[in-house]
Amino acid sequence: MFRLRFLVPALLALALAQSVSRATLVWRPGEGWSDESGGDISASSSRDQLEAAHKLEAEGQRDDAMKAYKALLRRWPLSFFAPEAQFRLGKIMEDEADYQNAFKSFQTMVKKYPSSDYFEQAIGEQYRIANLYLAGEPQRVWKIPVGPSMDKTVDMYNQIIKNAPYGTYAAQAEFKIGLAREQQRKFTDAVDAYQKVLDDYPNSAVASNAQYQIGYAWMRAASSANYDQSAARKAIEAFQDYMVRYPNSDKTAQAQDNIQKLGHEQTQGALNIAQFYEKQHDTRAAFIYYNEVVREDPNSPQAQLAKKRIQELRPLVEAMPGGAGPDGTPVAVAAAPTTGTTDGSDSSSTDSSASSADSSGSTSSPAPASSGGPPAIDPLKTPGPTSEPTDSALPDPGTAATPSTTSDTGASSPGASPAAATPSTNAAPVAAPTDNTPLPQ
Repeated sequence: MFRLRFLVPALLALALAQSVSRATLVWRPGEGWSDESGGDISASSSRDQLEAAHKLEAEGQRDDAMKAYKALLRRWPLSFFAPEAQFRLGKIMEDEADYQNAFKSFQTMVKKYPSSDYFEQAIGEQYRIANLYLAGEPQRVWKIPVGPSMDKTVDMYNQIIKNAPYGTYAAQAEFKIGLAREQQRKFTDAVDAYQKVLDDYPNSAVASNAQYQIGYAWMRAASSANYDQSAARKAIEAFQDYMVRYPNSDKTAQAQDNIQKLGHEQTQGALNIAQFYEKQHDTRAAFIYYNEVVREDPNSPQAQLAKKRIQELRPLVEAMPGGAGPDGTPVAVAAAPTTGTTDGSDSSSTDSSASSADSSGSTSSPAPASSGGPPAIDPLKTPGPTSEPTDSALPDPGTAATPSTTSDTGASSPGASPAAATPSTNAAPVAAPTDNTPLPQ
């Protein structure tokens, strides 16, 4: 009796150890946990195992078929039939709407068997799954839907491109990345994806669509509060490029309509900015943007209103320090310094004009410009406040001859280039200097 009391627990412990050693869940690196309890349908060869798995799948016994395919991969991972078993495993998961695990199964096939006949098919199935997520298929955590994720969708497309950078689906996957980014309203990232299609796959079937979508993405960005007016300009340029590259495309008419719509919106935007500056009593800035309205669309209703305001604001802007160039920017800032001044008459007149402008009560805000200062203005075309040349004094743009830049007294005129100076207009052509600096054309 004493011996039986110790024998029974020993037998129970041995049975428990055997059951633990035959665990149904097995974890493998890169594959995760898998249920391998029974159903292996053990056969004498990989061919027989594959045929048995095919039979179970045809009969609708998917769970048993998956176990049979997994058994083949465990026992004969390098056999001729292993790639097909891995592919069929992914297909069963895909048919059961387990898309994430199906994508991983196809990725295992691509990674382990890149020379297989199923390589291209596996990438095609990955592309199909990614398209489902792009269309709104929710991502799942423990089979619980948690909503679509465009970031994970983009990761899938990137994996497809990485698997075969110049394969059948690479260009289409890159294009779909742009569509996914547009859904996220990440328009700059979308444009980058479309541009990559044009750079890497210029002859692909989606190249023309990529060029059009660049314009469309910028057009959507132009209506967003997070983007400035440059988005509209970029959209117009992209649509113009599309019409030049693909004049016979079925989207050419739509691109033209988009350009007209964007031009109208851009003109209205410039008018809104001008009116804003005028309400802020920033006369010069308002004057500049009213000129921008006329430049963008001179025949539009907005341009007619802008022309009227330009005429009314011009006297005020001309009275400001620096006067007003053709677009409203100060002329004195851009003009070259005048040489030969022997007294302080010019500086005193400038100071007096500045004081009179300040006393008039108009406030001047700096015009929008680059970080390097106001845009340069050609002094030969836009005379400064100290020089008033007539039309006859300006060079004829149609002639190639270099006009004289010195007066009879030898004083340089404002803005003249020292390298272009000649003794007189009748002098013979000047020979090239010793440092081989080319003469201005």
